[in-house]
Amino acid sequence: MSATYAGSRLTEAHRLAQSRLGARTVQNLRPIWSLLDPVDIDGSFHGWLDAVLTIIRSQRSTSARLAATSVDLYKKAELGASALAPILTLAEAVPVEAAATSLWVTGPIRIRQAIGRGVDLSRALDLGESQSSAVAMRHVLNGGRQTILSAVHRDPQIAGWQRVTSGKPCDFCSMLADRGAVYSEDTVDFEAHPGCNCSAEIVMAE
Repeated sequence: MSATYAGSRLTEAHRLAQSRLGARTVQNLRPIWSLLDPVDIDGSFHGWLDAVLTIIRSQRSTSARLAATSVDLYKKAELGASALAPILTLAEAVPVEAAATSLWVTGPIRIRQAIGRGVDLSRALDLGESQSSAVAMRHVLNGGRQTILSAVHRDPQIAGWQRVTSGKPCDFCSMLADRGAVYSEDTVDFEAHPGCNCSAEIVMAE
């Protein structure tokens, strides 16, 4: 937990900023959903995918920059004059192959599975849009999460990190948050489900 009130405020401000970015990502994806033609899913997939990846790349970069700024401000709030400039690396570009696979599974495949279960086309399309948007949001917000966690590896003033949830987290996120601060590099990866709004807060070294 933050040692200062200012640190706590910064952590919540960052979580909210990332959450708003995730919501904007979903909004930006809605107009291009029509690029995926349910009559010709295979033929229209790559055009839709390219448009989705363009949005993910832009928003992921924003997420990483928000996180870098947050780490800098948080260190100053927690450590005062002893705070050094943060040592971190902005998250790498979105892994295209992994993103394409997850979008294929949650978009076209989900549509076909739903139709195969007897779901009408309109509802099947809604399911595909909702689930693929949630996956895109995860890829975007991982930019911020990975940027914060990079500081755990590189910054000597940072000892670890802990998961930050909203006021009503799902059971999965609540379980992970209950583990508290993470100091081992073996468990430094941030587990996030599609649509997850959780963030990470650094833990300062003593």
